[in-house]
Amino acid sequence: MNIELIVVGKTDLKEVDALVSMYSKRLNHYVKFAITTLPDVRNTRKLSESEQKRLEGEAILRLITDSDHLMLLDEHGAELRSLEFADLVQRRMSSGVKRLVFVIGGPYGFSEE
Repeated sequence: MNIELIVVGKTDLKEVDALVSMYSKRLNHYVKFAITTLPDVRNTRKLSESEQKRLEGEAILRLITDSDHLMLLDEHGAELRSLEFADLVQRRMSSGVKRLVFVIGGPYGFSEE
């Protein structure tokens, strides 16, 4: 199984980059893991929140296939403890999912699409 993390926008914090790199290396010992960082939408001053979410959503959907299992990571979603999250991933791995994709959206969340 492959696991991919899609992130809208990148961080400027070196400490966060270092932690992401460390955990990526750890994960790659167990599964194939990749991170895709989508660039921030440009000229956001001229865009409404919904328009910005729509453009981010289109960029995300270009990276997703019908056979992927998609999980959106959102502040309004279910909160899982570490063991619960590990169990969720294990169940997806056991179910035969070929690619598990986690997505962290932009500052306004996800579009309906």
